[in-house]
Amino acid sequence: MAEKPPLDRQSLDRIASFFKVFAEPTRLAILQVLRQGPASVNDIVATLSTSQANVSKQLKTLHDADLLQREQRGTQVIYSISEPLVFELCELVCSKLNRRARAESSMIYEI
Repeated sequence: MAEKPPLDRQSLDRIASFFKVFAEPTRLAILQVLRQGPASVNDIVATLSTSQANVSKQLKTLHDADLLQREQRGTQVIYSISEPLVFELCELVCSKLNRRARAESSMIYEI
């Protein structure tokens, strides 16, 4: 198999920006809620016990990263996962953390 050429700086910046989307705990919590199915902003706020402003801000970031889709239903906006890849990434990270936790006989992570 041929070796791939190194990525240019612009490509690396785009990849880093994508990974930054996952670097905020509230965003991960929102993804966890939406894994159960579509939800309104109010449903997410009630589940996470955080402010509506914070949830809206984090939803915008996830939507701008093309990870969520939104649908207007009357006066509510319903969010859902548009990119199932997020769960594959989370499972990879959780698997790594679980290996380390088992080695340290510590807490097991799961999203």
